[in-house]
Amino acid sequence: MRSALTLRAVLAMAVATMAALWSGPAAAEARFTPGPCWFTVPDGEAALCGTVAVPERRDRPNSRSLRLPVAVLLSTARQPAPDPVLFLEGGPGASPFGSSEATEERMEVWWELSAPFRRTRNLILFDPRGVGRAEPDTDCPELDGVAPTRGTRPQTREQRATAERAAVSACAARLEAAGLDGTQFSTPVAAEDALDIATALGAQRVNLFAVSYGTRVGLEILRRQGSRVRAAVFDSVYPPDVNAQEDAAWLAQRTYRRLFDDCAANRSCRSAFPDLEKRFLDLVERLDRNPVDIVVGDHETRRALRLTGGVAIAAGLEAVAISEAVPLVPTIIDRAARGHYAALAEWAPINWLGDPEVADGLAFSTECRESVNSADPLKRADGARRYAPYGLVAADDPGQRVCRLWPAGHQEPAERLPVASPVPVLLLSGAYDPVTPPEWGDRAAATLPKSRHLVFRAASHIVTSSEDCAMAAAVTFIEQEAVPATVCPGATKPPVFERP
Repeated sequence: MRSALTLRAVLAMAVATMAALWSGPAAAEARFTPGPCWFTVPDGEAALCGTVAVPERRDRPNSRSLRLPVAVLLSTARQPAPDPVLFLEGGPGASPFGSSEATEERMEVWWELSAPFRRTRNLILFDPRGVGRAEPDTDCPELDGVAPTRGTRPQTREQRATAERAAVSACAARLEAAGLDGTQFSTPVAAEDALDIATALGAQRVNLFAVSYGTRVGLEILRRQGSRVRAAVFDSVYPPDVNAQEDAAWLAQRTYRRLFDDCAANRSCRSAFPDLEKRFLDLVERLDRNPVDIVVGDHETRRALRLTGGVAIAAGLEAVAISEAVPLVPTIIDRAARGHYAALAEWAPINWLGDPEVADGLAFSTECRESVNSADPLKRADGARRYAPYGLVAADDPGQRVCRLWPAGHQEPAERLPVASPVPVLLLSGAYDPVTPPEWGDRAAATLPKSRHLVFRAASHIVTSSEDCAMAAAVTFIEQEAVPATVCPGATKPPVFERP
């Protein structure tokens, strides 16, 4: 633990560095302004907080600036390495700091999680434009009224669609009246903003640590200014040359295929849940013909749900997306197949509109631009037929309804090309990930000659959140730009399923 004198010296040096930067060439484009931290800094630790101003539009020289909140969790080293770790959050639309109520708890996790990185380097966290505390505010409170009611009767699809249209239109109109330009929310813009933050903080080179959608931003950074990246760790890889809308049915099918195959290969699971796949498909067909109305949640989260075949598939995917829940899924399916739907229904996803943890406007602009509007309807329909019945997960997709109403920019074809880069990259994937599967990591690795791809057989989305060895590998890779050939030997072990 550092002394108070050392902490003051580190802070003084950091502030002096920032002051020098303000008068330098970079100041005209990206300026750091120090300010108080909006979270508690633990005893023995130090942080540098403030905002970085970035241009709203890079194609207009007199564009107004947007302030993005930045927190540098300072290294415990006496002389930190000059290339910090720059974290890129997922989403799009999520904040690494969490919502205001959860910030303290989230930052406690960050201090602990970042400690191995900070033995040698600073760690930079920031809210992307339009997210959290960053400018502009793109949240859509109008969507709060679209949330599932606490009554005992579920909304019909028509009722929900009508409420969505009204809320989305109202939010879009309000943000447009406030001068919001929806075309300025995109992965390329997010990549430029991230590099501006590094520049404003005096880092000519950085190391990237990105998760989920953040890996797409990280890949775009490699495409645009790869010379500024020393090494990168991409957890749950989302390459630019895939389209989640087109792959929705395949994503669901491959995840359940993994589950059924692993259960059949495990004597205990096979004995406890014989014919698991057939029973699940029978369940989906039965619910598709005769949906079941059920009330889920406790008194605070209580909501009415219509459990259809598509909702059942989606609920299972929600469970499988959490690594710790994977061993429970065969039991959940078994109970539902016997007519006990409560455990499965608890995992049924709430409509993604109005998520309090996501900046709605930023998410809509990015997803409409780069996923929904750019998806090929023929490929989407072909996938639904080829991987039936798993295409049911996209049968009532609110994204397509939203994007008919939401103003978004147009994605250039070049943005959908694979990223080729000589930068050392560690790719991490979970075999059970229904969102960013290992196949996408393999796809990205094909044009990253200095990459290493580790797949964790029992893990799902965001491997570093559930696998200690994955986090240790990430730290080692940032330090050494490589990991041993024998790293994480337990990564090849399949899940141990729980019996009823």
